[in-house]
Amino acid sequence: MPSINTNFDWVDTPNPAERAFSITAKEGPQDELPDFNAGVVYWSDCPKWIKSAEAVPPSLQGYTLVNAMKADYQKRSFIFGKTRTDLERNTPFQVSWVKRMQFWPTVLLKLWFEQGNLSLSSTPADGSVVHTRRKTRDGAMYPTWFKTSRFLSERPWPRSSNKSPTPITDTIHWSFDGSAGSIPECLHPGCRFPRFQSSGKVLFGAGTPEVEIGGDAMAQEFPATPMTDWEVYPVEDTTQNIGGFWFRELVEAYPPIDDREHSL
Repeated sequence: MPSINTNFDWVDTPNPAERAFSITAKEGPQDELPDFNAGVVYWSDCPKWIKSAEAVPPSLQGYTLVNAMKADYQKRSFIFGKTRTDLERNTPFQVSWVKRMQFWPTVLLKLWFEQGNLSLSSTPADGSVVHTRRKTRDGAMYPTWFKTSRFLSERPWPRSSNKSPTPITDTIHWSFDGSAGSIPECLHPGCRFPRFQSSGKVLFGAGTPEVEIGGDAMAQEFPATPMTDWEVYPVEDTTQNIGGFWFRELVEAYPPIDDREHSL
């Protein structure tokens, strides 16, 4: 019977449908370890004392060194994983779905003001009455689908510069002649209101008359929230090292399908 070669072995990865391989080599006092933490080290880049331990087929010679560990007396095992393109690295090897309850915040879709001659109490007015009109999507707990995507890489993912939107809410409030109100903790596309409790008429001779006023106090503004309506957003994005391989799990919340709007 042929002898069993113990210098080569297959290794499991976090992806059950993918395998890596290991090479066990005898290391001497002068043998240096390849520094795969400082940069990418392929099988072809390894020192002779590692490559001479076992012949590796051409299909595996482009694999990347991901881990090294003590194997036996003066022996060390080196783990090599599949080298990926950026597209492969960012394509999930497994996707699963689960539905559970999730809170979705109130969304201010539209806000405007109308001038009327009668107040809401039907008391005659002088024309300065301002009615507030708005359309919102009410915030509440809704059944929500969560998508979990799992990725595998032979090296760490770089810190992403692509900022995903998050449902960070804002409280907008206004108080100007004829109207006052607020909408707490909502997503909104950005709001702008006239001078705070002011008609805008400047009283000359008071303050700093030598300095032009311009538009310093023209309006009160609330910049748009990162998300302006319900949309897919990442709830969790975690990365961990498992046996030298980088495993990433991304959980995304998908908004409930509810197009109803509430008007006031």
